[in-house]
Amino acid sequence: MILTKNRSQSGQTIVEAMIAASISALYLASLFTMNASSMDTIRMARQSACASQVLQQRIESLRIANWHQVTDANWLQTNLLNADAPGAGQLKSLNETLLIAAYGSGTTDTIQLTRSGGVASIVNNAALLTENAIKVTWTVNYIGSPNGRSTSRQTVAILAKGGVAKW
Repeated sequence: MILTKNRSQSGQTIVEAMIAASISALYLASLFTMNASSMDTIRMARQSACASQVLQQRIESLRIANWHQVTDANWLQTNLLNADAPGAGQLKSLNETLLIAAYGSGTTDTIQLTRSGGVASIVNNAALLTENAIKVTWTVNYIGSPNGRSTSRQTVAILAKGGVAKW
């Protein structure tokens, strides 16, 4: 019995080429999708870092101020919230809310300020000068990645009258 080594292969090369082209196209499409997703993740991380920087700069500005300044809503509006914090330009539609409340006492008085569109306003102004400690809650809201979703970051600090070294 003699077997022929030459078999007809007509048509198989076109089918194989189509399958290979389809696999390559699927690979490239998944690669481009993964790249776009990675860019969104990087953009989101950058915006989150900018929001953290804004919060850190704002809290540090409060820590530098004296007790009379920290408990005065007019001073906070004029000297702290009327200027952009470093990194704020990276965030779209940035809104800030500062809430200062008495800490460790029965008082429910609060100072609340907001900053939207570069304009600071006093929402609530209570006398907290006689308090021994205050709780500062600073919130930033911005439009972030992906898909322009609303994002919020917040930090909380406790500030004591006379600093931490005094009883």
